[in-house]
Amino acid sequence: MNKAFLLGLIVCLNLAPPFHAAFAQSAYPSKTVELILPYAAGGGVDAMARAFAKEAAKITNSSWIVNNKDGAGGLIGFSTLANATPDGYTLVFSPASPLVVAPFLTKSMPFELTKIQPVCQVFENVFAIAVRNESSIKNFADLLKLAKDAPGKLNYGHAGTGSVPHLSVGTIEKTLGVQFNAIPYRGDGQLLPQLLAGDIDFGAPALSSIVGRNLRVLAVLSSQSQAGAPDAPTITQLGVGSVTPGLNGIYATFGTPNAIVEKLQDICAKVTNEEEFKKTATTMAQTPAYLGTQAFAKRIADVSKINADIVKTMKLEKN
Repeated sequence: MNKAFLLGLIVCLNLAPPFHAAFAQSAYPSKTVELILPYAAGGGVDAMARAFAKEAAKITNSSWIVNNKDGAGGLIGFSTLANATPDGYTLVFSPASPLVVAPFLTKSMPFELTKIQPVCQVFENVFAIAVRNESSIKNFADLLKLAKDAPGKLNYGHAGTGSVPHLSVGTIEKTLGVQFNAIPYRGDGQLLPQLLAGDIDFGAPALSSIVGRNLRVLAVLSSQSQAGAPDAPTITQLGVGSVTPGLNGIYATFGTPNAIVEKLQDICAKVTNEEEFKKTATTMAQTPAYLGTQAFAKRIADVSKINADIVKTMKLEKN
């Protein structure tokens, strides 16, 4: 576990000392707020970021823009945030992966983790175990039987080495004593055609990627049932203690005044409760799940510890 990151999160939990708090509280936001999306335009996170910006603009009567700065698995966007002025006008809207996975798989991080302050969790991106409808694998029990009969023979696709679904399936393998043959893709966009064509035995795509597809969900990688696959069992019900979904939220530069962080936290809570935002989330098969600053920072710290262990267990190497 990265000790500097843990120290930074502990500081985040206590928050930085107020700086002209009354002024910041009353004036913010008084100009355009930039939401950096550290991934390419057009994906599910991009759509959720734009829905968030639209509602935040209404609530604050100010301008919020989404700026895509993709590259290096999200690290470029977070690097920009780490070097930004800590005034709350440059933020990141992103999964937590660059903070809770990248440190264990990247030899040289391009920014100090302690420069990033979690502000709020906005939604969870839940993944699934899925096969095409024509597959002879009818349920999760079938999948496990095949895996036990022929260890390492079942091919499955995931969104990239160290991605949330890759680590989740690694947890399943460890917990249930099975072994699959993992095939990495550059996101669900590359994975799904192979899955639908039957070139791989199963996949671990995001629920948001498979709405309306010719796929059968064997399990959702969550402890809670999901509206996007209401009939599918949760992985917890199937004997796996827990796996972590994609944690998506807002991040600021460390040192942002308390009053602004608190204002942003309040904006997050309001946006996640807006009907239009919920409607977008439902359309995208995403799950709004608000957490405030302290709870979000703690969850990130907890998930970092879990990921450090599973990466070690899976013997994934740093690049």
